[in-house]
Amino acid sequence: MNDRIVWTKWTLSQKMRTSTYELSHYGDKDFKTVMPHSHDFYELYYFIDGRASYIVENRKYRLRHGDLLLIPPGELHQLDMTDSSQLYERIVLWITPQYLRTLSTPHTDLAECFRLCGESRSYLIRDLSVAAKVEPWLNEAFLSTCAHRYGDDLRIEILLKNIFLELCSYTRVRPDPESGISHEAVTQAIDYIAAHLTEDLSLAVLADRLYLNKYYLSRLFREQTRVTLHQYILKKRLALSRSFIEQGFPIGEVCRRSGFQDYTHFFRAFKNEYGMTPGQYHRLYGRRGGSAAPS
Repeated sequence: MNDRIVWTKWTLSQKMRTSTYELSHYGDKDFKTVMPHSHDFYELYYFIDGRASYIVENRKYRLRHGDLLLIPPGELHQLDMTDSSQLYERIVLWITPQYLRTLSTPHTDLAECFRLCGESRSYLIRDLSVAAKVEPWLNEAFLSTCAHRYGDDLRIEILLKNIFLELCSYTRVRPDPESGISHEAVTQAIDYIAAHLTEDLSLAVLADRLYLNKYYLSRLFREQTRVTLHQYILKKRLALSRSFIEQGFPIGEVCRRSGFQDYTHFFRAFKNEYGMTPGQYHRLYGRRGGSAAPS
């Protein structure tokens, strides 16, 4: 452990405080596992030390030093701590789609690495040659965010471009993506849910569509993802509703478009997940006027 490292204080908050990026270097013992969650921004996770696995959707990765995880918006993810008595060290970069677009050009989309990982359902980059390049850039960018020296803003921007250019170049040609531990039936369930998110997704319907016993499917899904089918579908619909609100749709339309049949259920679930009502979220983040539902 480098004594010069200024650790970022970890909090339970999973919300960004800026409209660009947040870069944190964490080192914790007795780490408390966070419930499965998703973001509306991109997350780059770099694992340094500890004993843990990481679950993204239904993919589980046993982490090694130098592992990089690329997590697109809307994908459920969660750490699975194996031994909390050991130091758990990692660097986490959160970056908004809007800011990543400003770093890109018409010919080079730096968000492509996240898109490719999402499409392939392979979120892990395990290649020490990539880690050897990315880790020093992340460390330098983090130190620059702490130092606030002349030119650090430009230095960080250059480093972020280097990082994502390297990751995009790698994911475009990587020969054998790390798929992680998963089960085909759960993958099929997740694919079906993604394609029919606003339709009837009761356990009976899913089991019938996948030709599986509903009790077997329910147990297997929870074992693989650490959430129940109901919780998974609810979180996916809430993430979709948040996206619609940010696009400025009226709340009543958001409720219907996101697959909720009952506004009261939508209201309570949204407030429980995001700490504010749909109407409050609409007033803070809605792009167009629209008529928000009462708070």
